[in-house]
Amino acid sequence: MIQRILTTSLLIFGLFFLSGCFSKAPVRHLASDVCLMSQGTTRQEVTRYMGPPDDQQVDQYGEMWIYYQVNKSLLRKTPFIGDRLGTEDVDVVTIRFEGDQVIACAYRSLTVDEFKKSGIAPRTDKDVE
Repeated sequence: MIQRILTTSLLIFGLFFLSGCFSKAPVRHLASDVCLMSQGTTRQEVTRYMGPPDDQQVDQYGEMWIYYQVNKSLLRKTPFIGDRLGTEDVDVVTIRFEGDQVIACAYRSLTVDEFKKSGIAPRTDKDVE
């Protein structure tokens, strides 16, 4: 009986961890990817390194592409009670273009409140809670 419970537990445990190997969600590392950008990098290169932007803005200084990623601590990811535990911050990369080339690039790590006050609109309300 104990052997059967142990075997079943190990099987469930193994399947749980193996399921993570088949995740198809793309992984972005904004803090390191931004190091690939420099003045003179073209739009095509930016798209190749960073993917499509999460937001685009145009003002009197030119076009700006914005990338952001919400980072939640392990406690924040806990089901049911995670909203009250742990920390959450947002990595933001802004890339400014003049014509087809990068003229400025900046990386910032913001709290969720700072991000909401920054004026960068999330794609959906679920992106930043």
